[in-house]
Amino acid sequence: MPPSACHRSPFAASRRFRRLAPALALVSLVATASAAAEAPLRVAVYDVPPYGHAEPDGTIDGVSVDLWRRAAEVLGREYRLVPVAQMTAVLDGVARGDYDAAIGAITITPERLARVDFSYPAHRSGVAVAVRRDSGLTAAFRTYASVVAELSPLIALTLALLVAMGVAMWLAERPKRAHESAVASLRDGVYWAVVTMTTVGYGDKTPKTSSGRIIAVVWMLASVALISLISTAVVSKVTADRVASARPLTEADLVGKRLAAVARSSGAEFLDERRLAYRPFDDIPSELAALARGEVDAVVNSVGALQYAIATRFSRTVEPPRGVLAPAYMAFALPPGSALKRPLDEALAEITATPEWRRVEASYFGP
Repeated sequence: MPPSACHRSPFAASRRFRRLAPALALVSLVATASAAAEAPLRVAVYDVPPYGHAEPDGTIDGVSVDLWRRAAEVLGREYRLVPVAQMTAVLDGVARGDYDAAIGAITITPERLARVDFSYPAHRSGVAVAVRRDSGLTAAFRTYASVVAELSPLIALTLALLVAMGVAMWLAERPKRAHESAVASLRDGVYWAVVTMTTVGYGDKTPKTSSGRIIAVVWMLASVALISLISTAVVSKVTADRVASARPLTEADLVGKRLAAVARSSGAEFLDERRLAYRPFDDIPSELAALARGEVDAVVNSVGALQYAIATRFSRTVEPPRGVLAPAYMAFALPPGSALKRPLDEALAEITATPEWRRVEASYFGP
C-alpha cells in the first residue's frame, strides 16, 4: 500500500537534511563573520607618554592613539581602548588573541617579531641613552680633578724641578748667605724657584753670585716653557671633555657603567643582545629618578619616550639623548595571521604620508 501524502519516510527526511546541511553551515558562517566584523576591536594601549597614556579624567591620548583613531576611521571599525602598563602584558595579550591590536611605544624587534605580527611602521624610533646632567660648582671641580689626574706626570715633573732648582740656587748662594737678600737656606731656595716660575717676582730673594744668576736665567726660560705646556694641556683636556660630552654616546660608552632599562623594553632587549648588565625598572620615570639620584650612570630606552619624559619632569637633572644607538621603527602589534593587517597597512601608509600627519607628529616631538 503506497504511503499517504501526509506521511513521509524518515529516510527521505534524512536525505533532505543532508542536502540542506552545507547551505545551513554556510549561512551560519556568514552570520558569525558578520557579527565578528561588527564587534568593536579590542585595542591595548601601552601606557608610555607621549605615544599613549591615560589622563586623570579617564581619557586616553597620545600620538599613537591619534594615529589609530585616524586609521580606524578609514577602516570604518569601532574599537575599545584598554590601557596596559607592562610591555609583557601587551605582547602576551596580543599573542594569545586577547587583543585585536596593540598600539603605543612598541618598537619592532627580532624577538617580538617571533611572537606577534606588526603593521606598517607608525613612528621613527631607536634605542638611545640618557645620562645625568653635570652642572654647577660640583661639575667644575669634577672636571678639574679629572684634568689634574690625567696631567699628574707633568705636574710631578714640575714639582721635582722646583725642588731641584731651589737646591741648586741654595748651593750656589751659600757664600753670600750673610747678605740680607741672599738665598740663605734650602727653604729660601725653593721659595725663590716658586715665585720665579709663577712670574710673581717679589725681589726679596735674589741671587748675588754669578753661578746663581746663571741658574736664575736658565730657570726663568724653563719656567716659561713649563707654564705654557701646562696651560696648553689643561685647556686641551677641558676642551676635549666638552666636545666628548656633546657627541652622541656609543655602545663602547656603556661598558663598565651602571645601566638601567625598563624590563622587556626595546632598551632591555638591546642590552640583552650585547650581554650588558642592567638594573630593570617598571617604567621610565622610575629609572630616570634613579639616574637623577646618582644610583645609575645611564638609562637606555626608546628615544622618543626618553625625550618626552626628560622634557616634562627631569630637564634640570638629566640630559636628553644625543642621537640613537640603534635606529628602529615603532608599529602596531597584531596577533599572528590577523586579517586586520593588510587593510591597516594600507590605511597607515596613506595617513603617515600626508603633510597633516607630519604636523601632528611635530606637535608631540617637535620639528
